[in-house]
Amino acid sequence: MSSGGSESVELPPRYEFVSELGKGGGGEVYLVRDRLTDERLALKTLAASAAADEMRALLRETSVLTGLVGLGIPGVRRFGRLPRTGRPYLVREAVEGQSLAALLGDPAQAERGALALLGAADKLTELHRRSILHGDIKPANIIVTPSGEATLVDLGLSAALREGGERARGLTPRYAAPELLSGGKVTVRSEIYALGKTLDDLLEPAKSSLPSYEALAAVARRATHPAEQERYPSADAVAHALRAALGPAAKPADLAGTRAFPILGMDGAAQRLRAAVDGLADGAGIVVTGPRGAGKSTLLRRL
Repeated sequence: MSSGGSESVELPPRYEFVSELGKGGGGEVYLVRDRLTDERLALKTLAASAAADEMRALLRETSVLTGLVGLGIPGVRRFGRLPRTGRPYLVREAVEGQSLAALLGDPAQAERGALALLGAADKLTELHRRSILHGDIKPANIIVTPSGEATLVDLGLSAALREGGERARGLTPRYAAPELLSGGKVTVRSEIYALGKTLDDLLEPAKSSLPSYEALAAVARRATHPAEQERYPSADAVAHALRAALGPAAKPADLAGTRAFPILGMDGAAQRLRAAVDGLADGAGIVVTGPRGAGKSTLLRRL
């Protein structure tokens, strides 16, 4: 049992209860203190009645987070079972701040929220570059620190990024792309839809008070287009559009470490383009054409 204010919370002896961070039908998340290192960490445990799917989700989240060291996404420190009930738990780095959901509905927070969403798009780009789909992008899973930085949490529904997408393991209907609601698979563009819908929610109360409203609303419209191919081709492209829309309020992108975002299915096109460029005569040029949102800029960056 814990000490420090909640005798009903069962914790491993190493961890001291600090506060409750979240609670739902599937389990709880607590802020705890590591008695050995004095660090504040987040401990997530499943409910005693958790089903096999929820257990698999916790294992999946542990596995994914273990491989994301250095991305600014909370890393896993420990995985185990609680001493009395045997309920599975994981301990991860804690993120100080509040969820983006807490900023919704407040016009004064719209720009701060949009800046945080830009940070989330950058984090999502890094996930996609590692062939991982988050699987549950929504305001509650984007944490905003006091300094305005953002990170992604709750990767229990994550999936491998592969050609054709992955079957959705769970949906939050408000942020689910139309194709997911009709049985389609999670893809990069369905995650872009969720980013756009989150931006929509941030902008709703700020129509008359945010100078960048029209530019941001245009980003949201393209990101949430009903047709997948009309949306942005990558999270990186969403981040670029948000920076342009926010103007001076946004930090410039760190271009030193950028690299082309790998859109699956583009390998053949990239190889053909490279062969065509290599075969050009001195002074000759090449034009890349295609419909809007097809990934032309991404293809050229990859080249």
